[in-house]
Amino acid sequence: MTDQGVLGRERVRPRAMALEAPLSRLDRLDSWKEIANHLGREVRTVQIWEKREGLPVHRHFHRSLSSVFAFRSEVDAWCQRVSRASVDPLGQPDARTNPNPSSARRIQERVAVLPFHTPRSSPELERFNDCVVSEIIVAIGRLCPESIGVISRTVVMEYNELKGNVDQLGKELNATYLVEGTSQVEKGRIRTNVSLVCVKDKTTVWSHSYKGNPNRSRKLESKVARQVAHCLCVRVLSNGESVRASLPMGHRSSREAYVLGRYLWKQRTVESLRKATRCFEQAIQEDPRFALAHSGLADCLTLHAFYGIVSPAEAMPAAQRAALKAVELDPFSAEAHASLADIHFHFERNWFRAEQEYQTAIQCDPSYALSYHWYANLLATKGQHEAAHLAIKRAVELDPAPITIVWAGVMAHIARHYDEALGHYERALEFEPNLAWSHMYMGQTLEQMGNIEKALLEYETTIRLSGGNNCAKAMKAHAHAASGNRRAALRIVNDLGAAPNVPSYDIAAVYAVLGEYRQVLAWLQRAYAERNIKLFTFAQDPRFDSVRHRPEVRTLTEHPDFQRIYSSILL
Repeated sequence: MTDQGVLGRERVRPRAMALEAPLSRLDRLDSWKEIANHLGREVRTVQIWEKREGLPVHRHFHRSLSSVFAFRSEVDAWCQRVSRASVDPLGQPDARTNPNPSSARRIQERVAVLPFHTPRSSPELERFNDCVVSEIIVAIGRLCPESIGVISRTVVMEYNELKGNVDQLGKELNATYLVEGTSQVEKGRIRTNVSLVCVKDKTTVWSHSYKGNPNRSRKLESKVARQVAHCLCVRVLSNGESVRASLPMGHRSSREAYVLGRYLWKQRTVESLRKATRCFEQAIQEDPRFALAHSGLADCLTLHAFYGIVSPAEAMPAAQRAALKAVELDPFSAEAHASLADIHFHFERNWFRAEQEYQTAIQCDPSYALSYHWYANLLATKGQHEAAHLAIKRAVELDPAPITIVWAGVMAHIARHYDEALGHYERALEFEPNLAWSHMYMGQTLEQMGNIEKALLEYETTIRLSGGNNCAKAMKAHAHAASGNRRAALRIVNDLGAAPNVPSYDIAAVYAVLGEYRQVLAWLQRAYAERNIKLFTFAQDPRFDSVRHRPEVRTLTEHPDFQRIYSSILL
């Protein structure tokens, strides 16, 4: 495909979407069978590869079904990347393996996970530390294989006598970062402290403490390893260098339309999003090869579906086409990869591919705030709240716009840090008092804190500022239901049932607090069928805490198609 070297020295094509030529019809594989024949494998095998190994497969979405397709160029690029590991994704020797190590991609950053220690000698804690270190190494290798190289544990152990000497360890191991950790038992619980040290300036760039039950140490080992891996990836990728030498720009009139479109897009009102859509379409019309305009259009359509302005079935196909076109036109564009990642996350429901694309976006341009903003959504959905906090914090540092600050509040809300969430909403309202979504999410947090009266006032404000947004109306119904006003809640729900864009996911939340579990199931099924964008929050949404494990609801969440959405939650 292309020479691949160290980022910042040679210009490297971002992984997974390195497309030079237009994706013509001849490049298409239009079914699982065609994809399997192209790879010389069974259909079931390539389906597993898509789920577990990120085989690039796309979907056309229809009313109730979807059909798959792939591009030969993408699949071949994926095969080349996998073949460099000398095995195929199922661990079998691959005949296409490239024996030349110089052709393998060199890693941007090298990380050494040092042996964790305990203040007092304890065989149990030493075994626990060994398992945690091993799982961290595996987790990083699975999560960021192309941007972070993890130094072999056996190599690190050879330099154990240098522990504490950051300079010497970094030099001997040729490491950019060191991961250090300690474990001890406090009040009957295991406490593990982990820190990430930058070798260059000997500073601790991230640290966190984890606590757990010693009787469930195996579960704690996996939890700590996954969370450390996610946090480390966010921190390391955010400190990288852009792979782009210069920003490709379209014609002057196209650029002006694009900049205006982004300005309107950030305002997040129904009218501003519609105007932004027209701006991006104008930019594309004037310069069809302007990748940023296609990315902007994809982002705009995504928000149309997210805020319930149009149905996902209407917005999704167009957003998908725009995002794919943006990556085709500019494979180095962080904006394009972030747009495509969001399509994978919300629409295709392929979290593995989404995470790959978010990381690629950050790798393309570590200063692009939206990559972190949207990546935080995925991390929070997977329960990686510390990593989500790091990602959204970085987004706010890069672009302290009111909507970004609001989303810092949403991440805190999902992590059940309600006081922190309120602080973010209040700060956002200081900048933009009429931002409807600040009021809406503040209402949700106030409701969870038990302040129903103030929550209802915030929902009323949201409805007024948004021009009658249906999601806000459903949240108002939820507050009425939480306060015991069943009649008021059902009156709103009945009215929404006849609305053009029914907020099915939020209506399911209303029935959850009312305790009508069959209705919860029915509305969640409808949200799933409609490809409701908010469904991704189900695993962490506090409104569903009381029903998530009910037998009625589990009939949906244990369905194979639904499980496919959450299959990557442990990755």
